Formats: sequence, C-alpha cells, structure tokens
Amino acid sequence: MRLKDKVAIITGAASGIGRGVALKFAQEGASSLLVDINGAGVRETASMIEQAGGRATIMQADIRDRAMLTAIVAQALKDFDTLDILVNNAGMATAGFYADYTIADLDMMLEANLKAPFLLSQQVARYLVEHHKPGRIVNITSITAEKASASGTTAYCATKGALRAFTRAAAYDLGPHNITVNAVGPGPTRTGMTSQVFQQDPTREKAWASKTPLGRVGEPSDVANTVAFLASDEASYITGQLIFVDGGRTLWA
Repeated sequence: MRLKDKVAIITGAASGIGRGVALKFAQEGASSLLVDINGAGVRETASMIEQAGGRATIMQADIRDRAMLTAIVAQALKDFDTLDILVNNAGMATAGFYADYTIADLDMMLEANLKAPFLLSQQVARYLVEHHKPGRIVNITSITAEKASASGTTAYCATKGALRAFTRAAAYDLGPHNITVNAVGPGPTRTGMTSQVFQQDPTREKAWASKTPLGRVGEPSDVANTVAFLASDEASYITGQLIFVDGGRTLWA
C-alpha cells in the first residue's frame, strides 16, 4: 500500500472526485480527515471507507470561512496526531456570459477555488516545516487551467488558472523543505453533477466523448489514481507539475 500510515486532509470529499480520492487513499492505507460543506455526503463517504476496513473522520465545513481553515488542520491533528498530505479538491462554479458576471459570482469562486487552497496549504505547510516533516500537497485544477473549454466559464477558468500558477510558485518555495506541490487537471468526469447533465441531455456525453481521443468521459477513479501517485513516495521527485487526466482532451486545438 503506497500510503500506509499516512494521514491526509481531503476537501470536497462528499461526492464525485473527492469521494473517489478518499476511497483510493483508504485502499492505499491512508487515514483521512474528510471535509465538505455537505454533511450527509461526507458521512456517507466515511461510512464507505469504514465498511471497507479503512479509517476516516469527518468535518462539515465551508472552506470559504477562513476561520475554518485553521480548525481543519487542528481537527486532523486531534484525530490522528500527525499530518502528511493535503488534497485541495473542493471548489465552486457558476456559468454565465462574461459581461453579466457579478462581483458576488467572482468572489465566490475566488474564495473557494483559489483563496481557500492557498490558505489551507499555508496552514499545512507551517505544520510540516515546523515539525521537519516531508509532505505532499495536491491541488485539483481543471483542463480549463490550460484552455477555455466552454463559453460562460470565464471566472472559473481564471480561478483554475490561478490555482495552477499557485501550484508552481508554492512548489518552488516549499521544495527545500521536502514538500512537493502538484496539481491534477481533470477533463469532463462522471460525477453527480455531470450525471444529471447527461440525464437531461443524453447527447452531451457523446459530444464530450467525441472530442476526447480515448473516446469516453473520465471516472472519479481515473483522477484518484493520479492523485494517489502524486501523494506517494513514488512521486518524491515530482513537484510544480500539472498532470491532465482528460483522455487527451487538451490535445484538441
């Protein structure tokens, strides 16, 4: 098991990619604090892990509440007495014509998609540096960090692009402390949200798949496998990188 005896914080763990990462980490031997604003969903994820023989605790929290970020790290240390890995998965998105975006829309995505990962990573890095521990930080970005993939997503693209830049800069600063910082950029992935889209418009999945060289949309496990690799000792000499898990979608012009 690649993550045996490691302790992780995983945000946005109630469903979709976050749940996939949490389940994969448990399979690889990690104990995790699962964080999400959706209390019922994150409890369900924890229950799935415990039924499979893994170990997880939960914390219902809105990562946009900055006071909660310190509390998240404190809770992980209370539950497990140590910390090795942070996965910044939680995020938010709204769609709309660029000229019609409100400041509230932009602020919501900046808080969730950039400021929370920045500040939570800072809290984790402080602990790791103070205790002279190596560590792993993995940020979940998007293929939109590379290219605009759909109209009406200007603010989302901007925040995910900024998260990519943060990943590179943080990796530079934290490298001397043996802390790696990497990012994973999913393409269209089958989650609860996208499944609803596919049900409403069955042609959408085929359209997305037709623009993907591997001919299908992604599964949460596809992303989770890459996150687990980056969190493991196998990736100890990889930092500042963004790995797209998109079936080749970003190869399209």
